Amino acid sequence: MFPADDTAQTITARPPVWNIAPPAMAALMLGIFAFCTLLAVALRNHRTASMRLTFALALALLIFNAVYFIVNRARHGWYPVEFSHISYFVMAVPVVMGSKKLLPLAGYCALLTGLGYILAGVLSPASLLTTSFSAAELAISVVRHQAMWLCGALIFLGVGNFRVRDVWIALTGIALMIGFSLLVYYGLVYPGFDKGERETMQIITIVQGNILQYVTHRPLPLAARVATSAGIGLAVAVTVVLYHAANAKMNAKRREKCAKKGIIFENRQIGVLPFLVKVLKYKGVIRAARIRARRGEYNCERI
Repeated sequence: MFPADDTAQTITARPPVWNIAPPAMAALMLGIFAFCTLLAVALRNHRTASMRLTFALALALLIFNAVYFIVNRARHGWYPVEFSHISYFVMAVPVVMGSKKLLPLAGYCALLTGLGYILAGVLSPASLLTTSFSAAELAISVVRHQAMWLCGALIFLGVGNFRVRDVWIALTGIALMIGFSLLVYYGLVYPGFDKGERETMQIITIVQGNILQYVTHRPLPLAARVATSAGIGLAVAVTVVLYHAANAKMNAKRREKCAKKGIIFENRQIGVLPFLVKVLKYKGVIRAARIRARRGEYNCERI
């Protein structure tokens, strides 16, 4: 059995893990969502603050999720197999490392993962309350997905500086994430993963075009499944392109404003890689200064 944030879990009826009504749960989800969105919007013109907040959240999510899956793999047999699971790391690692090229993929996956869970909580709050593994797991899921949404919004609005021509990187990354889930489904990765849970993986349901069965409650013909799968794939491709284009347009306007004010448009990134580059450059400057000093001393001695 998976924790509450995994839509692939086997749904079994339980008493609500929180003693609140479903409408109150939906209101709670909307309230946190609104706060995170307004915070990202308020920081959109404060890139340094946005970068620092995104880095702190990404580092916290990376550490927490690594420990979470290590502990629960041994305790409950939970594996990071769903798109949302993989997105936790796909978002966190590039941000912590400070990779500009992978930042669009990180932001898109964070937005998609966070928004999907928030919509589920608003449209069907009773399912979250009655299918969660425990109250603690539900709280973790709410915080984790809202934090993902906030990180994605911060990357899109204030941190990222995307180029439309780099859209292939995000599309390739998403394809690799789906490919990894397929390897899990066929038992080539995580062979100890429960076979029954493999059959209920949500990403596999989407790939196979069976997602509409949640609405029809009956098997779909092959043509409908192919059309569904192709439609979802096309929607993802289009939204990824629009996501890059919108960010590029926002930053183009910022460059124009900076140019009019005589301000240099900031495009630096914080993270492990930029820090290492800075350290290496500093060492290079020191080394060059020492070499010049030694040559000067040598020339003076010769004179």
